[in-house]
Amino acid sequence: MFRLFAPCAALLLALPFSAQAASLQDYELSKMLNRVATESSVGTPRAINEDLLDQGYTVEGRELINHLSVREDQAEKMRQNPETVRQQLGASVCNNNGYRQLMARGAVMRYQFTEYKSNRPVATQRFQASDCGLAPKKK
Repeated sequence: MFRLFAPCAALLLALPFSAQAASLQDYELSKMLNRVATESSVGTPRAINEDLLDQGYTVEGRELINHLSVREDQAEKMRQNPETVRQQLGASVCNNNGYRQLMARGAVMRYQFTEYKSNRPVATQRFQASDCGLAPKKK
C-alpha cells in the first residue's frame, strides 16, 4: 500500500509547486508588459508618418496592445489589403528584438487600428512567437 501512496503523495505535492511557478511566470510577464506599455506610451499620441498616429499601448492579459489611428484614405487601403498589412506589420514585429523577447516569454503583440477622429475599427492583427518562428518558453 505504501508503494502506491508515496508516488501519489509526491505527485500531489509537486502539482502546487508547478502551478506556482507558472503563476510566477505569468505575474512576471504581466509586470514586464505593463512596464513596456507605460514606457512606450510616453509622448503619445505621436505621428509615425502622415497617415499613422500612435495612440499608445495598453495590456490585456498576455497581450501588449498598440493603439494606432489611421487617416480615412489609408484605412480604406488597409481594409482592401489585409494580407499586405499583416505581412508588412509581421516583418516589422518579427525583426524587433524586444518584441521577439516578449513573444518568446508568451506575450502576444496586438495592433488595433482605428480611423482617426471617428475611431471606426479598421483592423486588428495579433502576433505570437510561432508567427516569428520562435518557440514560446514552457511553463
